[in-house]
Amino acid sequence: MSSIQSILPAAQAARDQGAWQRASDLYRQADQLMPKQAEITHNLALCLLALGQHREAVAVCAETLAIKPGLWQTQVVQAKCEQALGQIEAADQTYCRILEAHPKQASALSGRADLALNFFGDPLAAAALVEPLLAHPDDAMDAQLTQMMARLYDRDPADTAARLAADAKRFAKTHLQLPGPLLTPKAQDGSSAAGRPRVGLLSNQFSVSPVYFLTIAGWQHVAKGCDIILFNRGHQRDWASEAFFSLVSTVMDVQHLPALELARAIAAEQIDVLYDLGGWMDPIGLQALSLKPARVQYKWVGGQSMTTGLRCFDGWIGDVQQSPLRLQGLYSEPLINVAGGYARYTPPAYLPTAAANKSATPCIFSNPAKVSRAFLAYLSKLPDKKVFIHRQYRFARTRARIEEALGAHAVEFIYPQSHAEALMALNQHATMLDTFPYSSGLTAYEASALGTRIQCAPQARQGQLFAERHTARFWKVTA
Repeated sequence: MSSIQSILPAAQAARDQGAWQRASDLYRQADQLMPKQAEITHNLALCLLALGQHREAVAVCAETLAIKPGLWQTQVVQAKCEQALGQIEAADQTYCRILEAHPKQASALSGRADLALNFFGDPLAAAALVEPLLAHPDDAMDAQLTQMMARLYDRDPADTAARLAADAKRFAKTHLQLPGPLLTPKAQDGSSAAGRPRVGLLSNQFSVSPVYFLTIAGWQHVAKGCDIILFNRGHQRDWASEAFFSLVSTVMDVQHLPALELARAIAAEQIDVLYDLGGWMDPIGLQALSLKPARVQYKWVGGQSMTTGLRCFDGWIGDVQQSPLRLQGLYSEPLINVAGGYARYTPPAYLPTAAANKSATPCIFSNPAKVSRAFLAYLSKLPDKKVFIHRQYRFARTRARIEEALGAHAVEFIYPQSHAEALMALNQHATMLDTFPYSSGLTAYEASALGTRIQCAPQARQGQLFAERHTARFWKVTA
């Protein structure tokens, strides 16, 4: 018993400090000494979730719920693991079971909203789910962030770009800017033993993602004369991850560091220039950067939908088409426009050769969340069938929203199993219809590389936010 009395406080202290591996080891010891204790196994599952060991965490959740079936905290951990494992419908059902017993449980409402926005492609549903949480001080930040992101995809005409940018700036001031002194390292003579500049990259998407396809060519060039330190905020490992890791001098896995500890970790590395490649996909990363832990900080690809609202950045990397200087008022970051385009597309090895004969049926190749009410109204006036391509159309509820607006007879859905399959499907179509207000990003580069024409609606060209202008470079050559 004395051993348990020392192990459990040490385990809790390690958990509270984010020392997840040590906490996990200690909770395993406690479980061996006192088996079938729900509190112990729940905390072990929580640690495994934090370590990205999702399959084992699900198994431990099952053990915990067998001991104490009504423990909603464990059900939340289970749902998060199911989501990480790609079991999206199962995760949603787990959250629903929590809400049946606890209708206002914040984690379940936020979890369902995340699934609605990022998997089922329904931003309006996501915004509605978190509405009850806006009045709760502990949950208001996540609720406000969800609603703000949902508005990027689908909002009323009176909800202008200027209003959304102003709300982003207020949100940043209230929730992202950490108090306390800045952590900016002092300048040194020679940033490393070799005198090479130290360049930091921060993202949760060092994988097959826009961060790879639109930036890797830049880092291949930078690596020739700089030491690159990669601050990895994600768990995904694939061929694109290996391409990143092969270029860097140091990889720091900082997935679950809280914001202040992350800022300190970055500052300790004496970074000369840091590029944020996470943006609104990683609010904790933005909080860390608010203390300016690098000497110079830039915002580039990755969650780059609109201004971060923070003053810690020395520049926002864009171009004259996506972020013209006349729109500087929408940004808290100084605009730095790169001649020739803000990003360079690097195709994957599996990019197919452009098809010689393509279907005249237009396709919509985008995240279903971008299929807004306004875009659906535009589509309803276009003749003939439309083909929707995205893996998320495997969900019946995602397809149902489109069918209800356009009619089941007017649409066809393709939900490829891989990125390579998605590109092959896109390659079959002569025209890709661009979504609005949130326009095509990486997919526009992919369509262009395949010789598929990008057609933008007239109202799409009125967009002002960065996310609304992703296809601006194609406007002059499309209908």
